[in-house]
Amino acid sequence: MIQFGTGGWRAVIAEEFTFPNVRRVARALAHHIKDGGGAAKPVLVGHDLRFLSGRFSRAFAEVLAAEHIPVWFYEDPVPTPMLMYGVEQEQLDFGVMITASHNPAEYNGIKVIVKDGRDAPLEVTEQLENRLPPPGSEEKPAVGFFDAIEAGAITFYSNKNAYIDSLLAQVDEEAVQGMDMKILFNPMFGVSKDIMAMCLASLRCFVDIINNRRDTMFGLKMPSPERESLQDMEYLMKERRYHLGLATDGDSDRLALYDELGNYVGANQILKLLFYYFKEYRQEPGGIGRNITTTHTLDAMAEHYGEAIHEVPVGFKYISACMDEYDLLLGGESSGGLKIRGHVNGKDGILAALLVVEMLAKTKKTLGELLHEIDRRFGVLDFYTENLPFSPSQRQSLYGKLINEKHLPAFDKPISDVSYADGVKYYFMDGTWLSIRFSGTEPILRVFMEMNNREESLAYAQMVLDDSVLGLKAEQT
Repeated sequence: MIQFGTGGWRAVIAEEFTFPNVRRVARALAHHIKDGGGAAKPVLVGHDLRFLSGRFSRAFAEVLAAEHIPVWFYEDPVPTPMLMYGVEQEQLDFGVMITASHNPAEYNGIKVIVKDGRDAPLEVTEQLENRLPPPGSEEKPAVGFFDAIEAGAITFYSNKNAYIDSLLAQVDEEAVQGMDMKILFNPMFGVSKDIMAMCLASLRCFVDIINNRRDTMFGLKMPSPERESLQDMEYLMKERRYHLGLATDGDSDRLALYDELGNYVGANQILKLLFYYFKEYRQEPGGIGRNITTTHTLDAMAEHYGEAIHEVPVGFKYISACMDEYDLLLGGESSGGLKIRGHVNGKDGILAALLVVEMLAKTKKTLGELLHEIDRRFGVLDFYTENLPFSPSQRQSLYGKLINEKHLPAFDKPISDVSYADGVKYYFMDGTWLSIRFSGTEPILRVFMEMNNREESLAYAQMVLDDSVLGLKAEQT
């Protein structure tokens, strides 16, 4: 079944993610464009470095060309935010990125980008699902990719220089260039390697790069900038003592850091760092948007600075829309994506990394020192996550119990509020919280929480697992 989730349609290669199914999505998009009265504007098509991504993007472009919709095609793999920037700057209506972002290596996927370079909203993806041709009906177009290029129906496109210039325009180059900063960069076998290296070279940083070759198995690790996948980087950070470590995911829209002592710095901390830097050092106005599974320390910071805080469901399209509606300064999510006002209308791990570099140069403080300042001023909560795989047959039952029946696990402290805006989120009277939601891209139940300490987090995770009504513990054994 082709179904778009929070980050596009993703599926296992050769099972559901096949050439016929990719062509079905392309045909649905072509019909959507034509029925909307448009076909004159090109569709921008790009791909990442996953297995067969280039071939899948060609198949997509062939179908659009056969439907007489012009295609601008990235010949080389590109970051997703670079494609989003291209859609916005060229004033196009649609772009398509072949990527499964941070998913395991056996996955691939399709992200649809709409006008102004935004993630396709729910109303667009639902229409695409409704327009899908029947399974088995899609054949390879008579005119192949290179014949379509000869005919002018597909044109090679690049906005690499424009994108790099737009990134550097957001950074105080002179301040960074005087710091002689030493950085370890890990693109995790993904597509940020060239763009990030060029930007850091322009900033006169000394850079060592690891995992910068193409490896469609991503070193047998998840291509997500989480600590479990970055142990080789952590070893080097502790051994060689860099000022900063940068890691981006497979399509470059997520970021993680290592500090000067080789300590992992995750997404929640990055959001706190940049919000603090923007308010304390750059004196920029504006509040912040976060999704339901992101740290509430941002709420305390926003309150301190007299700014608004907005909570939205998971899915970066909601953060982007919220930022536009309320003219927010920063938006982010605990999975590693963030957006800065005035640039790409989606998350951009490369820009976030460059702003962190600027932050160190301008404050003349280390990441560790800055995080200590933030913790001292705004307090510390323990952020904890648990991923629980489930079988397809269990999903309906779990959803019914949690959402429809509103089953409440036997928590041992009082609840102030419960939200069902995205899964279920319990707000406790002491300011802590726990969220349970279904992943939009994988058959996983995600448990997020922010408790007073790790002991309490582990205890509450066990309460969810031990709940006899949900039956999750039995499913896992």
